[in-house]
Amino acid sequence: MNQLIKIIESLCEPFTLEGTGVSVDISPQKLPSIWLTLTDRWDIRILSEKLHDAGCRLATTTVYRPDTENMPHRHEVAYHFLLEGLPVTVKTITDEGEALPSISDLFPNADWEERELMELSNVPVEGHPNPRRLFLDESIDTGVFDRYVPFSDLTNLANADAIWARIREESRNNQKEAAQ
Repeated sequence: MNQLIKIIESLCEPFTLEGTGVSVDISPQKLPSIWLTLTDRWDIRILSEKLHDAGCRLATTTVYRPDTENMPHRHEVAYHFLLEGLPVTVKTITDEGEALPSISDLFPNADWEERELMELSNVPVEGHPNPRRLFLDESIDTGVFDRYVPFSDLTNLANADAIWARIREESRNNQKEAAQ
């Protein structure tokens, strides 16, 4: 495992946010995980290529607003990779309207993840080969989940019925406005 950590550290270190570096956390069960934040959001493409070539796979992505009160238009997107069981989380920061590069050609499961980013959180993904919607019809604005379901509510099992009621109401209002 130490060799894997060294490989990941050497690949990731040049891309880390100044002063943060690559962090290796060890769980109480003695399981390591690696965390880092990128200096530039576009570096996710270059680093993903390096991680792909090293044998990593993309497990999932997470998007959230780290500080809704002071920076309501900022997202953090966490890409969760695995290398032979070693979790590697690469975070990048994007402000509203700023795009991220697609990595779906490297990791096919990123197709779904990136489409969710675009549709549910309104984070643009440049170069995505198939940016059509997954869930929501065209009468519902992109980013609707981002507005109605703060990540903290989602992780605390927010009431799904109440959330969908707000989304349906917005859809009805948008349809009324379009008909006028």
